[in-house]
Amino acid sequence: MSVLHYAKALIYIALAAVAFLVTALSDSVLALDEILNLVIVVLGAIGIYAVPNLPAGAGAYAKTIIAFLTAGVVALLSFLTGGVSLTEWLQVILAAFAGIGVYITPNEPIPARE
Repeated sequence: MSVLHYAKALIYIALAAVAFLVTALSDSVLALDEILNLVIVVLGAIGIYAVPNLPAGAGAYAKTIIAFLTAGVVALLSFLTGGVSLTEWLQVILAAFAGIGVYITPNEPIPARE
């Protein structure tokens, strides 16, 4: 099985790791809202990994939909928890870039067995 089959998940996981590093290193304190944003991003990564690469129709965009829904929930949580800090803005931006990365990465379906 090709690494390309997991390209969307790998891109999202890499950006989730960057989001964690930004959060952890920004002020050396993990506030509850920052931790919740990280949990949401990790759940998004799990969702993107779990959804198969479907070749056509709405299923071809399932991973992108999950990525942008995750970014939306991260943004919503940030807005609802008393304003948005610089760290939360960075989390929202990274979540959006993760969604863009998932969208522009082509689906690589599992090759048929011979």
